[in-house]
Amino acid sequence: MLAIVTSHAQSPSPGTPQKSCREHPRLVGSCFKLHGRLSVYNGAPTLRIWKIGTKRVFGVSEQRFAEPGYSNIPTSVREKVTEENEVTGDYLVCPFTKPRAGEMQMICVESGENMVSRKRK
Repeated sequence: MLAIVTSHAQSPSPGTPQKSCREHPRLVGSCFKLHGRLSVYNGAPTLRIWKIGTKRVFGVSEQRFAEPGYSNIPTSVREKVTEENEVTGDYLVCPFTKPRAGEMQMICVESGENMVSRKRK
């Protein structure tokens, strides 16, 4: 019985509000704004944001940096992107890893604004 109580205490119930990305305990730096295109990819991480005008791609970590009680992407942003469409917008993101040349930086998404969804090519 103790194991059931312990596991229940670690995962919030569906009605429990999640703390935002900005409050995540595993962040390694300050949050920053990013104009990019959010898309679903095959592989990990599934959600990625391409910074428009660059070759830079950021990975939205939903597994490796998952913490009970914290949201790594708001539902209002997550529900807009599917395998069939991508979402261009202005995102406020927070880093889980430091930027390194040739590596995808892992982030969480605090918010999205000016989001426009369009069918993926």
